[in-house]
Amino acid sequence: MRPIRLAGIKGEEIKPQDSATQLIFHIHGGAFFLGSVKTHHAFMTDLAARTQMQIIHVDYPLAPEHPYPEATEALYDIYQSLMVQGIQPKDIILSGDSCGANLALALCLRLKEQPELMPSGLILLSPFLDLTLTSESLRFNKKHDALLSIEALQTGTQYYIGNHIAADDPRVSPIFDDLHGLPPTLVQVGSKEILLDDAKRFREKAEDAGVKVQFKLYTGMWHNFQMFNAWFDEAKQALADIAEFAHELDKT
Repeated sequence: MRPIRLAGIKGEEIKPQDSATQLIFHIHGGAFFLGSVKTHHAFMTDLAARTQMQIIHVDYPLAPEHPYPEATEALYDIYQSLMVQGIQPKDIILSGDSCGANLALALCLRLKEQPELMPSGLILLSPFLDLTLTSESLRFNKKHDALLSIEALQTGTQYYIGNHIAADDPRVSPIFDDLHGLPPTLVQVGSKEILLDDAKRFREKAEDAGVKVQFKLYTGMWHNFQMFNAWFDEAKQALADIAEFAHELDKT
């Protein structure tokens, strides 16, 4: 592993020995105002080992100091910088957890304007896709999600969009966008997540748009449970499922 800088943004590259050609560009979560390369280092190291693929993740600009659209613009520039380095879009899998899944999906939707740059696949882990915060699972899983609270989502949403843009604008709530043209997508979510409905709604809408979606529901799991793969069998299985999805893309 080594520190890197892409489009002026610091990050980290984790490259297993004899890694595959494909690269996973992961966007960390943290409700738009938390999270970093450091918080996700162990998870990314485990993901690299499980997939045997190169991982790149970065410290994109966080709210409230950097509200929308600063993160989305920075991530677009970083993605473009990968192209400048000679990496082919067909060799990139775009991934994100929580609000990082929001940003990953938003980036893919933006790339529809340049279809030749579309990555080969998309991975959405415990995705936070609807900033209106009106999903039913916010209510019925409120007491069951061990990691994420509605209050954290409210704070992050306010920091990220403030009065700059409406919460239901597809640019910040990509669940409301046209999902046609997305690459094959893996969605992972726990049954006890307050964001369960975001994942379910994405699956339904994406499949209706003709997107090939692999949907994985993990019973009894909470938000971002994948990061706890050292302790829980379900999290270990989730990483195995990511590896299987990624390697199936490599065959197409």
